[in-house]
Amino acid sequence: MTGTAVGTVALVARREISTQVRSRTFVIGLLLMLLVFGGYGAVFAFAGTQTASSALVLDGAARDLRPELQATADRRGMVLTLTEAGNESTAESMVRSGEADAMLSGGPGSYRLAGLTDVGIGVRELVSDVVEQQAVRTALLAAGADPEQVGTLSGVGIRTLEPADSEQGQRVVTALALSALLFFSVTAYGAAVAQGVVEEKAGRVVELLLSAIPARQLLAGKVIGLGLVGLLQLLILGGIGTGAALATGLLADPGLLPGPVLAAAFWYLVGFFLFASLYAAAGALVSRQEELQSVTAPVAVLLLVPFVLSVAVLPADPRNPVVTVLSFVPFLSQTIMPARTALGVTAWWEPLLAFALALLALAGTVRLAARIYRNSVLRTGARVGWRDAVRATGRP
Repeated sequence: MTGTAVGTVALVARREISTQVRSRTFVIGLLLMLLVFGGYGAVFAFAGTQTASSALVLDGAARDLRPELQATADRRGMVLTLTEAGNESTAESMVRSGEADAMLSGGPGSYRLAGLTDVGIGVRELVSDVVEQQAVRTALLAAGADPEQVGTLSGVGIRTLEPADSEQGQRVVTALALSALLFFSVTAYGAAVAQGVVEEKAGRVVELLLSAIPARQLLAGKVIGLGLVGLLQLLILGGIGTGAALATGLLADPGLLPGPVLAAAFWYLVGFFLFASLYAAAGALVSRQEELQSVTAPVAVLLLVPFVLSVAVLPADPRNPVVTVLSFVPFLSQTIMPARTALGVTAWWEPLLAFALALLALAGTVRLAARIYRNSVLRTGARVGWRDAVRATGRP
């Protein structure tokens, strides 16, 4: 690219940056994202302080199981409230009124567990295990065996091959936050690229611009400008989020942040340019805003898939082999790889390889998108098909 071309691209980029940053849309969008992420954070923080609990009422001989039930629940980290009823009718009325989730009545060989419409799986498994342990203990005593000795012989020692990561919780929070920021930022500003293309096409502004600027340079300036605006918003949100996490104690070790945040910034730029190119090409195919959603839907789905994998699979299974492979695939890696990096499960070469593959995909995507944009942006009226846009010949 010549010096004149670089200057032209820079001019278009500055125009986009100035227009976007000074607009109310930028401020409103920033405030809305702060509210959304703040709301999510508050919900997750509240949910983290809540512990699921169950209430069980005991009747008859089932009262003898109270110590074992309580001890087993405590070992499992389960909050269990146990009460005793004077008779089965009272126990049943407590379940019907909601004072208890279930009732346990009967005796050895005839225990009965009852709930209003169902019995929670946690209570069901707990009672079943305790009753089974009681039956085994009774059988061992009848056979003259020592239940304590049998329990010792059947115990299993547990160890890990690697020391437990004390920062795992913070790594998960960081990975989730980065995935969400990358997804929403790329989605918002990628869609803004498509919307801007359609507006210029519908208003015939693009015809004036292309009379003075080559299509490729106009597209490059628009994408770079909006990408830098998105990066600015990403950094603002990241800074505010980091400050809030440190202030609330959600993030106790700031040393975990610099690496993942720096990587996320680079991944944002690559991911944005990849998807913004596709969004721009899609926007050039139509002449009305009403048609925009249908042509950009496949791009939005392609963005959604890695986000879902990053927030639904990785926190529970950071080394999932399928997700590990997908983290190297362009159009997926921009969200999955930074999440894996934040979780601390990547070797030093993995992000570098994924980044190199993403850059190769970016080079090909930009060339294809520029061709589609150049061949479609001046064609008004009916929607242009993808195949026609690629095959058509147009002014470079």
